[in-house]
Amino acid sequence: MKFTKHLVAAAALATAGSAMSATYELGVLPVGAPLSVTKSVIGDGSFTDILNFDVASDSTAQANAVTFTLVPFVQNPITGLSLSVYDGATLLTAVSGIYTLAAGTNYSFHVSGTTAFSGVYTVNYQLAAAPVPEPASIALTLAGLGVVGLVAARRRRV
Repeated sequence: MKFTKHLVAAAALATAGSAMSATYELGVLPVGAPLSVTKSVIGDGSFTDILNFDVASDSTAQANAVTFTLVPFVQNPITGLSLSVYDGATLLTAVSGIYTLAAGTNYSFHVSGTTAFSGVYTVNYQLAAAPVPEPASIALTLAGLGVVGLVAARRRRV
């Protein structure tokens, strides 16, 4: 009986000082307009939420430029709020605040901080596809240049 009380007390102490951390699936990030995702943190202590996402392989054949900002909720502030972007287990670094992400790859946001009771944060993001011309537009351009060349050659002969 005494052992059970100590076991329950130890379990309560182990869970008392940590906030809830969670993993979320955001799916494929759409290309275009700025979007955001807002998440709540319930509990007190430190937390690290993981938000998994993909970059669509059909959005570009090269790379995507994406920017992220992190906004804490004013009423329930989160101290030490930070955002990291990972490619699997590799921490990515931004160049001038912009990450370059390869299409068809799995990524994740790691949002961490400390709450006194609970908190809310928002991750704002915008994915911009690198322009990649379609094969039909390249063929049309080459055909147009060929016609212009033929007309110029004909004018020289006349």
